[in-house]
Amino acid sequence: MSHLHRLLLVGMVVSTLLGIISHRAQSAEWSAEPSFNVKGVYNSNLILSTGNNEVWGYWTSPAVKFKGATESFMIEGNAQADFVQYYGQQDRGFTNLLFPVRTSYEWERLKFGFDGGFTRDNTLMSELRQTGLVLTFTQRNLWTANPSVTVGLAERVSWQVGYQFVDATYQNGLSLGLVNYQTNGGTSELSYELREHDKIKLIGEATNFVASQIQQTWTYEGVKIGASHDFSESLSATVSGGPKFITSTKGGVPGGSLTQHDVVWVYNANIKQEFEQSTISLDGGRELYPSGFGLLVQTDRVTGSISHRLTENLTASLTGGLYFTQPVASTGGSFPQTRYINVNPNVSWKFAQWWTLSVGYTYAERAVGSVNFWANANSTFVMLTYTGDKWSVSR
Repeated sequence: MSHLHRLLLVGMVVSTLLGIISHRAQSAEWSAEPSFNVKGVYNSNLILSTGNNEVWGYWTSPAVKFKGATESFMIEGNAQADFVQYYGQQDRGFTNLLFPVRTSYEWERLKFGFDGGFTRDNTLMSELRQTGLVLTFTQRNLWTANPSVTVGLAERVSWQVGYQFVDATYQNGLSLGLVNYQTNGGTSELSYELREHDKIKLIGEATNFVASQIQQTWTYEGVKIGASHDFSESLSATVSGGPKFITSTKGGVPGGSLTQHDVVWVYNANIKQEFEQSTISLDGGRELYPSGFGLLVQTDRVTGSISHRLTENLTASLTGGLYFTQPVASTGGSFPQTRYINVNPNVSWKFAQWWTLSVGYTYAERAVGSVNFWANANSTFVMLTYTGDKWSVSR
């Protein structure tokens, strides 16, 4: 997507939102909450590779959360920047920018929604957390736009249609083995509430993933059936699954193009339990994701988290995940299955009205069995966070 098209997309969204806001401004409630944190970090192997990749450094992160709402309209988002400086074997400085926004407008049986924004981060942040795939360390620009319309067909039946757009570009990507890509997709979801605590869903979806720099295209369609159940006010579970039919096409080969067809079953299950002082969640499944390697990857994962409030101002948490990642088809290249593990204990202490001190540790490990590769990393951080007084106004 060109810069002009991005600007047009952002302009259309902003102008629509401003039109709705101005129409409803007389009864709107607005709020903004600024924050600022400073974090010192150490990592024994930043890029989870062989050799000496030890770094230490600091992050400074100003941010502001905002929200506006009326009886029928809601908009919320965040504006955040991370100014990062690393020293050691990876001596570099960079800036992350995060501008997510979410909005909705309800009118009788219709609900219009939008979720998207712009993110500039590095490949060892969002992509690693999503896919478990370790890419070369560089900066990524990511544009997303996910508009949707939900129609209430009956008291317990609703139908939602949505569109998903993603545009990812990498700084010096080709020289590092990474390629820009774009995805366009659509979903159709029929939801039926069986009882007060039980809901089932039938979901159809189709996605087109294009990496034009290497003449690679992926198209995958599928259908999923899902169900959710609230066992109690504090215990809930969801499960879904179904097949995806994949067509991959590689251009620029003898004969014009090379096409391959695959079928992959995807699934997901989640269970969450809340106690008076603690929250426990467990999530697992298989999903398909586009990657900066210009490949569609299959990720099998199990992740979990536990958080416990030790005192009114002291909270401890433990998160972790196990990922197995491999390419779906080999028309555009391949790599062996990789395993990625991370474990993250953290302690957070709110020692004053606006101030919080957090300390954390991460153990990460990456292994590629077929080539006898293994690497691990130990990292720690100390972070001081200031959260300013929340500003709000109603009119």
